[in-house]
Amino acid sequence: MSTAAMLQHFAGVSVFGPSSTAMFLILFADFAATLGHTLQEWKGRGGPLWRNFGAIAGVWIPGWLGFALFFVGLTLTQWLVGLVAITGSWPGGELAPRFGAIALGALIGARLTDTLVSHVLLWALGYRPNPGLSTTSVYVIEAVFFLLTFGRGLAVDRAAAIWGIAGGTGFFVIVLPSLFLLRLLIASWRRDRWIPPGPMPPWTQDGASLGAAV
Repeated sequence: MSTAAMLQHFAGVSVFGPSSTAMFLILFADFAATLGHTLQEWKGRGGPLWRNFGAIAGVWIPGWLGFALFFVGLTLTQWLVGLVAITGSWPGGELAPRFGAIALGALIGARLTDTLVSHVLLWALGYRPNPGLSTTSVYVIEAVFFLLTFGRGLAVDRAAAIWGIAGGTGFFVIVLPSLFLLRLLIASWRRDRWIPPGPMPPWTQDGASLGAAV
């Protein structure tokens, strides 16, 4: 994964040309936006997010599993998508241009859908507090920024970009339905559901849920 190859890709997909300063600043900002958001989902008011979402679906999620999926896994996955979208490369080396288009579409779709479905919609339905809500403003700004400045990258392969948007959108759409399914599949994890506008159920408090020490 050479810097020269990354710059060549960046110049071809953005309006900034072969500027290493612009490329690394945008990459850093993308990584920081992801980390800031997932940290708020973990540590923010009403968090961690897996407990918050689990209360909505009525399912208890072990802390180790929630941390692995909702914080570590989500952060690393979005970092990888951002890396491919901006540089056309990943830790294994350079990728074909269509993968950059897929990643750009996925990044934009994920940012907007995470904002609307995981945060704004749930807040509007009365599920408050919602950890991560305030940092979604950064996600919206970033999505608009990429739409305005990375149009060339999306146009490299429009079909691939559309598939990317669909994938990024679908990923966040299926989170809550997956938790409802989990509730049906594992009887021992079933709990009382969170009914808004009331507070989160007592079992969501640290140490209160069955097996919380696992």
